Amino acid sequence: MWSKIKIESLGFVLFISLAVLPLIGGLSYALLYSLGIIGAIADGFTLQYWVQVLASSEIFYSFAYSFYIAIISILLSVSGAFGLLFIFKEAPNKSLPTYALYLPLAIPAIVSALLIYQFLGKGGYFSSLFFQLGVTDSIQQFPDLINDTYGIGIIAAHVLLATPFFTILFLNIYKNERIAELSQLAVTIGSNASHYIRRVVVPLILKKSTPTIILYFIFVLGSYEIPLLLGQQSPQMVSVLAIRKLRRFNLQDIPEAYIIALLYVTLVLCFVLYLFKKRRLAHDL
Repeated sequence: MWSKIKIESLGFVLFISLAVLPLIGGLSYALLYSLGIIGAIADGFTLQYWVQVLASSEIFYSFAYSFYIAIISILLSVSGAFGLLFIFKEAPNKSLPTYALYLPLAIPAIVSALLIYQFLGKGGYFSSLFFQLGVTDSIQQFPDLINDTYGIGIIAAHVLLATPFFTILFLNIYKNERIAELSQLAVTIGSNASHYIRRVVVPLILKKSTPTIILYFIFVLGSYEIPLLLGQQSPQMVSVLAIRKLRRFNLQDIPEAYIIALLYVTLVLCFVLYLFKKRRLAHDL
């Protein structure tokens, strides 16, 4: 039988071979392509494509728009999860309402986007309902909630997926940290419910869930299917912009797509490295 050390060594080698090396290889290829060293239009080392991307306002608007979508989505999801936490905290683990929280987790991102499109589009269910109720005179009067400037459809789709996930996470923390017992202790020393929630429940749950919230923020920041279906043409989220340039017939756009991907990866790596400098977060991560 293999020893524990051998098994751990094999696992480490497999991780490096299957996860780290392909990632390094892909980033290296993207970097060399963006510098004109390799690729279909390689003419030798050049910084031309980097200058074009960094001089364009499109990439900066794209990153700003992506951060806006990610921040708003996470804030609404976490807030909604706290609201559901206080509804489901006393529910049994195997009750029907608790099981219902798991259903949205089985929905793929593209299906979530299609559902939001069916509900919030001008020809969707809400538009038809408002027309039947006489709130609007025609379906076209329904406000633009899909492919709109503020990304309402994108945010709604992400909130639909993230809120149940964070609710389940918060429920597990609530039970594992025995917060219910802390609430009884707080009541005995004269604390009211509002003070207890603000000073004990919310800070404790946020402290334990911060790494997961950060990782989910990075996931939303780089999401593709939802903003592709529900987002507008300009600005676009980073992943959609990169893929659009990569698939254009103009070969000059391909190096720019790789540069956008490299900038995104660099930004995420800097963000993660900064988090690892924080001892508590590094331990939790």
